[in-house]
Amino acid sequence: MSIGIVPIKGVDIRFVEGAWPLPDELRASVAPRWAEMIAANPHLWDGRIIGVTPPIIDNNGILRAEAKEDAFSAFLTWREAGFPQIGIHNLFGSALIMSNDGYMILGLMGDDTANAGKIYPAGGSLEPRDVLPDGRIDVARSTQWELEEETGLNHADARLGNLVAVLDGPRISIGQAYHFDTTADDLVAQIRANLETQDHRELADVVALRRGADAAGRGQVMAYAAELLDAWHDGRITL
Repeated sequence: MSIGIVPIKGVDIRFVEGAWPLPDELRASVAPRWAEMIAANPHLWDGRIIGVTPPIIDNNGILRAEAKEDAFSAFLTWREAGFPQIGIHNLFGSALIMSNDGYMILGLMGDDTANAGKIYPAGGSLEPRDVLPDGRIDVARSTQWELEEETGLNHADARLGNLVAVLDGPRISIGQAYHFDTTADDLVAQIRANLETQDHRELADVVALRRGADAAGRGQVMAYAAELLDAWHDGRITL
């Protein structure tokens, strides 16, 4: 399945009531499968996660969709089943940390997480806290929070760059570029120092990359992140 990268101007996602339309057999397997997952990794937590209906990108560059809430255990069961088509996409914000010497800083997920050993930009799935009083989903705020929570960096210290949607089958990454007037080495050192202060850190480490292949031997770069890196490095997109 090919991965598409589309420059966008913004998102307009509205919350609607109702659980994800998981097939009955898959829904019935959630509880026993979750019991096995937490037996293998007691650090997992069954919170709530927001997915979206198939999005459209209008003529003004706005990505539009509706959002529904379900359990994280349902998401992991769906993912483990190979993401069968259910009319829902896992959309999330990605903080693209850009150094002033031409690198992107990505996180290496820790062993206690559901994505252990995977490398991708700081970010996280949408949650109920991202739903505004009027029902809109604040993806920008979610991305800013995840940036600070995972790395200690403040979005206000960066110049805002471009916004892109990375379409990878059931995954949709809304990537927001943050350009810091700092070298990659200094950003990595700053983030590593912050990680050492965190009681419940998600990241085992961070890496500075220009292309997906640069991470060889350090972890597995998620396909959508590798394609984004390569497109940026090759000049096919501007961040």
